[in-house]
Amino acid sequence: MTPGPDKAGFPRRLYDVAVIGSDPGGAATAAILSRRGLRVLLAADGPLSPKESDGWVLPGAVPAVPSLRHLTGAGPVLDDLGLGQELSRQSAGPPGGLQILGESLRLSLPADAARRREELKRELPDEWSTVESALDSLETLAKTWDAFLQEPPPLPARGFFERRKLRKILPYPPPDLPEGFVGQALQALAPFCAFLVDDTAPEAAARQAATLLRAPLRLWGGAGQVWDLLRAKAEAGGTHVLAGRCARLRVERRGASFELEGAEVRANVIALATSPSRIAELCEGGGRVERNLTEESNLPVARKVGLAHFVVRPEAIPQGLEEAALLYSGDGPSLLACHPARRARGEARSEKLLTFCRLLDAGDNDGAALIVAARKALDPVLPFFDKHIVHETADLDPLQGQRLLRPHEGMHSEPIGIRPVSDAHERVVFASREVYPGFGLEGSLLAARACAGHALESIGRKQVAAPCLWAEGGYFPPSRRGWRVDGVQV
Repeated sequence: MTPGPDKAGFPRRLYDVAVIGSDPGGAATAAILSRRGLRVLLAADGPLSPKESDGWVLPGAVPAVPSLRHLTGAGPVLDDLGLGQELSRQSAGPPGGLQILGESLRLSLPADAARRREELKRELPDEWSTVESALDSLETLAKTWDAFLQEPPPLPARGFFERRKLRKILPYPPPDLPEGFVGQALQALAPFCAFLVDDTAPEAAARQAATLLRAPLRLWGGAGQVWDLLRAKAEAGGTHVLAGRCARLRVERRGASFELEGAEVRANVIALATSPSRIAELCEGGGRVERNLTEESNLPVARKVGLAHFVVRPEAIPQGLEEAALLYSGDGPSLLACHPARRARGEARSEKLLTFCRLLDAGDNDGAALIVAARKALDPVLPFFDKHIVHETADLDPLQGQRLLRPHEGMHSEPIGIRPVSDAHERVVFASREVYPGFGLEGSLLAARACAGHALESIGRKQVAAPCLWAEGGYFPPSRRGWRVDGVQV
């Protein structure tokens, strides 16, 4: 039996857990829960595919992320879902390191120690030994937070006992970053791989940026490609995946509901994997709980990463250009990625796609200015590349775009972030990058672990072995009691 329409004439869809948003943490939450037999909806709250421009497919995020296999917090999720080898396979190109470019600098940092030393001696003959020692120290620096990530407590801490527990786990004082060349590179990279940086989140540079500098995972779509892999795992496990725009989130005593594609969706637990601004839109017009959700998630965004894409002919790319590079210019550091260009129809082409990533103010909507700035920054390191441009466009709001939270003003002892379980209602969890924001993509996977564990506890099932049945309009459990919909036993 299928559920009948509600009072507004909409069909109903019933789930154990509904995930709203396209942050990778939400897809990971869905994948974990569907593997344990729960009825899960993943509502992307937008398009599922990357953006296109003039027939060219564009990445939906910064096309380089820290290697997740080097990050302890991401390991359990990758192992649980069997994604470790898949990520390694999809990482573009042969194993290699990040490249650092400037007007008079062309430094590649390969993983092989002997080759890296040769590069350092060639580009930095007066300080190569100091730089090599600083690079070697990064592995130890990144592991400083491993104990915290084994079983991360809720952040920010609440109450005396949580604060005391936090002080015992978090490294204090945080370790000093290397100075000089490597220290500057870490500070420049941190905004491209974490969502909270500077002194408020020392782990962003010491862990995320250090891992990106040592072993970048050079994915064509960056975090967007990670989202696609997790979404595929969720779908394979039975998750129902939908695009479309969600609206009218309403939280009740034992669950929640929202509207999606003309249907009312009801779920025991709602996982929000989207930005604070979207949460505010979803909760608009609601009651006290919805207002509290909006206020709880309202962490101000200070800056964002904008992307300028250039499709160029192959002769525009120097032979020595790596697929991921940190670019220094007079207007500040940027991240550059170079991959084969892709056509929406899938036809083979020889063009290359240069993606230029730069920090912008949160309210900046001037795409033309970003393209001009990108051309200016690229000119010293890629001379005459503008003569080979086939297509150019700017993306100031990528599908899985990078946003940076505004740090606390003054001296604060508590970290910034949203607790994975909402203070407004226990049936709402957060799986977005605002949970553990200093840990970047690793933090999103940490949030997924916390959200999945709480959802299983709330629903009262640690493992469900029996399969779920699909009927038009909703999932139905093959349980003895069944569900009651509008007073009817199903």
